[in-house]
Amino acid sequence: MAEQLEDEQIVQRLEKLEIWGKEADKLVTRVEFDEYKYTVFFANMVFTLAEADFHHPEVKVGYGFVEIDLWSHDAEGITAKDFELAEKIEEKLGQIKWG
Repeated sequence: MAEQLEDEQIVQRLEKLEIWGKEADKLVTRVEFDEYKYTVFFANMVFTLAEADFHHPEVKVGYGFVEIDLWSHDAEGITAKDFELAEKIEEKLGQIKWG
């Protein structure tokens, strides 16, 4: 089982990320898009990364946005595994060539 990170560790690691924040013991982000097709494309990319890591975030897909909540259920909080997936998602988002 992954070990829950201390608040200080979370703050330090969040400083290295651009699109993530912390709410209620979860890493959270909301990414907005001008076109629905980009929303769906991004959501599918998140699902693919999550499945590859066998780490499944809560994802809400709406018209023009994707919201992601990351936490480790077994640790009941944020772990290194959550940050690893957050980093991968952020990296892929930066690599996408939109329209």
